[in-house]
Amino acid sequence: MELNKVNYQVIEDCLLAADSKEYLEAIFKACATLSLDSELTCLKGENLPSVLRSLPATLQVTNDKALVLIQSLHNLMKEYIGSGAMLDENILASKFPPAFKKQLKSFLFKMLREHAPASKKYLQDEFSSGLQKLREFDWRLDVKISSKQQERVKQPVLYVEMDLERQEQVLFQVSKGQLKEILNNFEVINQQLSALTNK
Repeated sequence: MELNKVNYQVIEDCLLAADSKEYLEAIFKACATLSLDSELTCLKGENLPSVLRSLPATLQVTNDKALVLIQSLHNLMKEYIGSGAMLDENILASKFPPAFKKQLKSFLFKMLREHAPASKKYLQDEFSSGLQKLREFDWRLDVKISSKQQERVKQPVLYVEMDLERQEQVLFQVSKGQLKEILNNFEVINQQLSALTNK
């Protein structure tokens, strides 16, 4: 399964097989909250909470399907937090298949509302801990006006220098195309940060 994919069909199949609302809540909480992608992808069976270890037997599904359920509920929470759905639930609601059971969809949104604030704080704290702070940033733009290789002439190259807290300097260069890709990625990051900080 793709890292950020939500398999709505598996969510529906598995959760409809649960025998109580309390069990549904326990499954959701164990899958969707308080974990980073890296923590989730390296989970071994013995490290799983007991409610998740027993999923295959309790829901009568394969181990693979249980893993897809865990990943899908985790991704659903990330999508809820990162897409702006905390402010406008219609953003995420529009991604559900039209035939998805309304009662189950309502339950999932109730769980998302209840657990999103704690998950959001956890993700922000865990993601930012241990990262070096940027002290200083400098750049220059170079353009070659002559070269043995004709295709390199008049191709601008951006040189970036960053001073970080625990490391003296990071130097790198990027072409115009690479810079465009970086800026597009930063725009996506900015949108997600804006959604997370509600700004």
